[in-house]
Amino acid sequence: MDTRKPKIVCTLVLPIYNMSILMGKKTDTIGIDQWNGWGGEVEEGETVREAAVREFKEESNLSAQKEDLKYFGTATFHNKKKSGVWFVVIVHIFLCYKWRGKLKVGKGMKNPTFIPINRIPFDNMMPADEFWLPRVLAGRKIYDEYWYSQGQQKVERKKIGTMDADSDVD
Repeated sequence: MDTRKPKIVCTLVLPIYNMSILMGKKTDTIGIDQWNGWGGEVEEGETVREAAVREFKEESNLSAQKEDLKYFGTATFHNKKKSGVWFVVIVHIFLCYKWRGKLKVGKGMKNPTFIPINRIPFDNMMPADEFWLPRVLAGRKIYDEYWYSQGQQKVERKKIGTMDADSDVD
């Protein structure tokens, strides 16, 4: 019996300013009370970039144009619920250096903070972040897969990959 459910496609926007990354603490779903970027699920009928722009606005009240999002690849996370059912989340990752608006926390996030890139709190983030985030911040496009233990407490297996420098997504 196949215990995997359909893949969930999501986005993640990481705003960068003055060698710092704007992060917030998650208030719902996976990674509650851990530092993260801004994003969420791609809705039916929208492109990955459109979803990234929408989710960034919904969670931070900040606006970015699609062309201001720099694509840095995907990280696929294989997760196991307490019931034993697997679910897979494919996250499209973007860095953003240009946005407008006044920061105001929206749904799903709290405590927005600019964190210096050299002091990212990996001990209060999802376990796989320490593997992919430094590579993205160094300008590498990734194509990674991570298998989490039940409850996403640790990475049990990882497959590290790269994308061509000219790889992009709509």
